[in-house]
Amino acid sequence: MGETIRENHYVPDYVSETDLEYFAKSGTDKTTGWGDKPALLIVDMTEAFVDGEYITGRSDTGQAAVEANERLLTAARETGVPVFYTTPIGDGTLPDEYRSASGQTELSEERRRIYSTSGNAIADPIAPADDEVVIEKPAPSSFFDTHLSNVLHYYDIDTLIVTGMTTSGCVRATVVDGKSSNFRIVVPVECVADRSISSHEMSLFDMDMKYADVTPLEDVLEHLETMEPVLAD
Repeated sequence: MGETIRENHYVPDYVSETDLEYFAKSGTDKTTGWGDKPALLIVDMTEAFVDGEYITGRSDTGQAAVEANERLLTAARETGVPVFYTTPIGDGTLPDEYRSASGQTELSEERRRIYSTSGNAIADPIAPADDEVVIEKPAPSSFFDTHLSNVLHYYDIDTLIVTGMTTSGCVRATVVDGKSSNFRIVVPVECVADRSISSHEMSLFDMDMKYADVTPLEDVLEHLETMEPVLAD
């Protein structure tokens, strides 16, 4: 039973056979599959997360995710799949104490850089086109206190391809809320990244068992190639 799950899902080597047996028993090892109208949601692929010069960034994993997202973004645009982005709300919009840790009333300069114009800029190779929606969010989930769900329902979206950073943070929070909002969720492995490899791997495994279909990028690209254009010219 464990071998079958390992063959068909994202399972780190250190996950025990006992864990896999319980997931299989509960039926959460099954895939959900694609619906008819997917959209691509790129979560927080900003300089502050993909560039190690920032305290929240890691260049090796972040830049690899940028390259993978560039391939996926090209395919989505060619197929007419709607593309949405999220970023944190920029500096000066929310009170410092809302964003500060440990009860501090002011942001440190390093943390303020995350929300600055340069830190909050989406990585240039995957920058939004003029007609693509960028949603600023105040919390980890792209759905929390935003209009994302309303916009997706407006376009009759039933499947959300979720990419971005970080896997264990904003991506996972978005996936959980997306599933809770009855969207089918697909997460391309190469298109998400984290500062921590272990957190990345276990988050992918956890999402695959419960909330999403965690899928190699090549499989997602192949599926998009078989689709008719989603949006009319």
